[in-house]
Amino acid sequence: YYEGGSTVTPTVVQDADATGVDGDYTWYKWTDTGSTGSFSINAAQTIEYLIVAGGGSGGRGNSGGGGAGGLIATTGVSYPSGTPTWTVTVGAGGTGPSGTSQGVNGSNSILSGTGLSTQTAIGGGGGGTQGGGSPGGSGGGNAHGAAGAAATPAAGTAGQGNDGGGSSGSAPQYGGGAGGGAGAAGGAGTASNGGDGGIGLQNDITGTNLYYAGGGGASTNYSTAAAGAGGNGGGGQGAGNDGLITLAQADGDDNTGGGGGSIYISLSRTGSGGSGVVIIRRLTSIESSGGNLTLQSVATTAESAPTTANLVVLIEDSGSGTADLASDIKAKVSRDGSAFTGYVTFTDEGNWGTDKRILRSNDIDLTGVTSGTSMKYKIETFNQSAGVKETRIHA
Repeated sequence: YYEGGSTVTPTVVQDADATGVDGDYTWYKWTDTGSTGSFSINAAQTIEYLIVAGGGSGGRGNSGGGGAGGLIATTGVSYPSGTPTWTVTVGAGGTGPSGTSQGVNGSNSILSGTGLSTQTAIGGGGGGTQGGGSPGGSGGGNAHGAAGAAATPAAGTAGQGNDGGGSSGSAPQYGGGAGGGAGAAGGAGTASNGGDGGIGLQNDITGTNLYYAGGGGASTNYSTAAAGAGGNGGGGQGAGNDGLITLAQADGDDNTGGGGGSIYISLSRTGSGGSGVVIIRRLTSIESSGGNLTLQSVATTAESAPTTANLVVLIEDSGSGTADLASDIKAKVSRDGSAFTGYVTFTDEGNWGTDKRILRSNDIDLTGVTSGTSMKYKIETFNQSAGVKETRIHA
């Protein structure tokens, strides 16, 4: 159907580190943990966002993997008009400690401002060393103590992440529990292996379906056992006591919120957590309804110059109002494609559905306008207002 309105491209003020277009949408991405960003737009619109906090670092020793940063996503929140400003803060990943140390929690990512309840994604929990991991967006994995006592899994934040993995086995063989991810809890460590990091969640806000917020893998103290893999979504890989891993593999991926992998004592530090990210997406242009409409047809060629015409129109009364046939919807007819009659008189011929009417004008006199065979109609609506009276033209 056709109705009155217009399409506008709102003015956006933003200092994003990257931006791009995906079909009808424009997205803005903030990745810098060292500064505060901003976003504002001069028109009311529905906005989507993804907020991921920094991941926690892994523990060092008989250790657990770092938990992923908390993940918050929405498919639609109303952004008010009047060019308010949203403030963007991107959380850093937890720094991988040296020595036999507990992993460090990641920092929060925050989106706040006018018309928006402040959204805070919680930094991922650090991996445990000789005990339990830390709670966070997703919990850090447990480490096994020398006596082999399992610690309580570190909790993830409800709605943002999952718990870290536990640890089992007995001395001298035990693997650490992995960090939790946004999509699943961290894997448990056993006498055979370190736990695998919890999987993250996929999100296509930039047009590409990517994983974010995977948990860090856990280390093992036994040379014949396998260290855990990082979870999909940027989690770092754990390392065993053979040292067959680089620190780059243990680090969580930046701008994914991945947890850092835990490392046995052979390397200088554990895996650091990956930094977070904030992404906002909006429709590039906005279609506003409720305006007056002028709808003119293409030409239909008559066999000879006509003297009368009949016009039938199918309309729908949208909003809460009903179109008045004398004042809210009018039509004209041309036989040469440019000179039109005055407004015709419509009569209501009945309904073709709910709030849908058939309008007719018979025997329209064409003798008073320029002769020709190029037939056109022109339909106009008046007194239109969004949500009050919106007359739709169907045929």
